[in-house]
Amino acid sequence: MTARTAAGYIRWRKPKVAPIPIRPPYATPNRLQRNRWKAAAVLFIATLIYVLAFQLIGRFMIVQFMLPMAILLLLIIWALPEMGAAPRKLLTGLLFAFLIALLLWPDYLAIALPGMPWVTALRLTGFPLAIIMLYSLSSSSQFRGEIRDIVGAAKPMGRLFAILAFSITLSVVLSVDPAFSANKWVVASVNWACIFFVAAYIFREGNRAVQFAYLIWAVAIIVCLIGLWEARNSQIVWANSIPSFLKVEDEAVQAILSGKSRAATGIYRVQSKFTTPLGFAEFLALSSAFVLHFALSGRMLVIRLAAWLTMPLLFLLVVKTDSRLGAAGFFLTLIFFVLVWGAMKWHRDRRSLFGPAITLAYPVIFAGFILATFFVGRLRAMVWGTGAHQFSDMAREVQWGMALPKIAMRPWGHGIGQGAEALGYTNRAGVLTIDSYYLSVGLEIGWLGIIGFYGLIIAAIVLVLRNARLIKTDNQMIAIPCAIALINFLIIKSVLSQQENHPLVFAMLGLIVGVLWSMKQPPAASGEIVATHRGSYPSAPGTRP
Repeated sequence: MTARTAAGYIRWRKPKVAPIPIRPPYATPNRLQRNRWKAAAVLFIATLIYVLAFQLIGRFMIVQFMLPMAILLLLIIWALPEMGAAPRKLLTGLLFAFLIALLLWPDYLAIALPGMPWVTALRLTGFPLAIIMLYSLSSSSQFRGEIRDIVGAAKPMGRLFAILAFSITLSVVLSVDPAFSANKWVVASVNWACIFFVAAYIFREGNRAVQFAYLIWAVAIIVCLIGLWEARNSQIVWANSIPSFLKVEDEAVQAILSGKSRAATGIYRVQSKFTTPLGFAEFLALSSAFVLHFALSGRMLVIRLAAWLTMPLLFLLVVKTDSRLGAAGFFLTLIFFVLVWGAMKWHRDRRSLFGPAITLAYPVIFAGFILATFFVGRLRAMVWGTGAHQFSDMAREVQWGMALPKIAMRPWGHGIGQGAEALGYTNRAGVLTIDSYYLSVGLEIGWLGIIGFYGLIIAAIVLVLRNARLIKTDNQMIAIPCAIALINFLIIKSVLSQQENHPLVFAMLGLIVGVLWSMKQPPAASGEIVATHRGSYPSAPGTRP
């Protein structure tokens, strides 16, 4: 076969390739439109069923019906796009708004719609704060990193807070009333956890912690003036002038507005804007640490004088509450500040003999105070009580005897919010009550909760006292009154189970975490103002006198 023949035999032909079938798109416009209408129909039917069910049984199962909306909200927050820095100014404004609502607005003055939770000032400020914080956690890697670094500066507190959160969540799962405990879990998440982390983030820099202390001082003066007005009339100031849209037809609210008097003596007990005289006395004991701080370390003479004049006002209102816990907390603030002041003076001014003298003589001072509470009649009545307080002491003894076996039988707790029901103790009015928060924690969230809750507070106190020598700024100095207030809180909770001031305490715990972080940063990085204490409070070494 010649080459020409071969070339003619092997002809180049374009190969025939079978056409690749083109698959239809996932959804053609017509198909997409049909599915859209089907989805809308399903959504409409589901919404109709949800609304009808809520109208029939919603008021009895509010938590269950709110759960789908909460999940939807969390999904929306999770799906939001990534952002840069967190809205710090917005978080700051909402945090201070929450604190003002907590400390100045009576929580029982609210808008009560049928079948719905009360619309209170705390909820109007707390839930937006929680949503913004969750949005920042979900959408800002920078915010997550900052929170991780801040909490990492106080690792014991971070671990104990995780234990507390786990024990509270576990108690909801194992609760005797899961729906009620779930409601309390939401409240604790907003008023405790959210406040803790936002406070740590906000109070770590600048002068925010000092502003927080000034806020507590200002609020203390305002509630004391309200208390004086109330004591003069022996009646809640706004009891007869509440607008109709803020009136809550509830027996508990009516009991609050009717005022309190000690049954044995008939003495009217002032409660100011708080729900009970005991809650008011607790706040006065906690706030006295901040007022005394300004009395010792105010930048100007007028501030120090105003703070010293505020201390008698606080003590007068403590007396008006007729509360032993308030009196004990007020005196312990003075005693503890003497020790802290002497120790810091000794550490920062080695040439002075005043600091060592106070520190070494402190055991004698403390013992003298304790002896005075036993032998000085008026002081003994204020701290240890008289025959009029005998029933309260006996009630607490009975409650401890009832609670310890129940805590041992159910070490994981009966569920958050179930402490009084689990104890089963009723007062003379036939109302379930519990008089010690130590028992409340043990009954509600178990032994693990006791470790988490009280361990968190003790760790905060220890870390502040251990690192007090590192304090260099006015902002960091606020950790000292916070630690003293927390010591008072630990003592007060042995005889008081109310949670009215708990959000304030968690704000203090967050402040301590933020301050501990700033202590470990270079001065330029922390962005804080160097302390320039002009009062008798000792200055940090290396600062201006």
